Amino acid sequence: MVRRKAAADHTRIRILQATKDLILAPDFREFSMEAVAKAAGVARLTVYYQFNSRAGLLEGLYDFIARSAHLGERIGEVFRTGNVAQQQIHLFIDVFLHFWASNREVIRRLHALGAIDSEIGQGLRARNERRRNGLRVLVDNHARMNYRYTPLQIPVMLDILHMITSFETFDALSVGDRSLEDVRKILVRMADQALGMWPPPVHPVAAPVVRIPIKSARKRRRKRR
Repeated sequence: MVRRKAAADHTRIRILQATKDLILAPDFREFSMEAVAKAAGVARLTVYYQFNSRAGLLEGLYDFIARSAHLGERIGEVFRTGNVAQQQIHLFIDVFLHFWASNREVIRRLHALGAIDSEIGQGLRARNERRRNGLRVLVDNHARMNYRYTPLQIPVMLDILHMITSFETFDALSVGDRSLEDVRKILVRMADQALGMWPPPVHPVAAPVVRIPIKSARKRRRKRR
């Protein structure tokens, strides 16, 4: 039983690796279940048995690269780190920034397929909604610590942070000679602006009190007379 499960897991990984390789091919429009089966050295029915459909296979690939990047564990660490929501939001940005960068071309092509295939797109929308739900917890925590927000501002903050942490925003900003750290700084500043935390509050400096001696003040009044 254990050997059978190990063999099935090994087959599944071969199929997913073959899927990833085909997605990265110059002309990935020829991607199909048959092409995956051939590249993995398994029967076409084996691919269908493991993943049921083309959309299920690509969903499995997304799960595969997420596990390889330890995405679930890193998201969990965000909620266990400290109790300042603004800092946790910065960490949340870091987690997704590094995840998008770890498999940028694969994710870009998966999103492209999701735009033309409704079933694949549905799976991507579900992933985006889970990311949104995580952000909602952080935004609610931040709002509870800052009573200045109105009920109308909180949904807008959530929408902006959801956009900031998306693959599309990361991909659009990661151009030219811009480094990952450069992109991070841009995203963090955008997040702080959405939270109303940028620019940092400037505390007014009290003007020095000038004390005029009483005698001097009297002399001045006499001169005026």
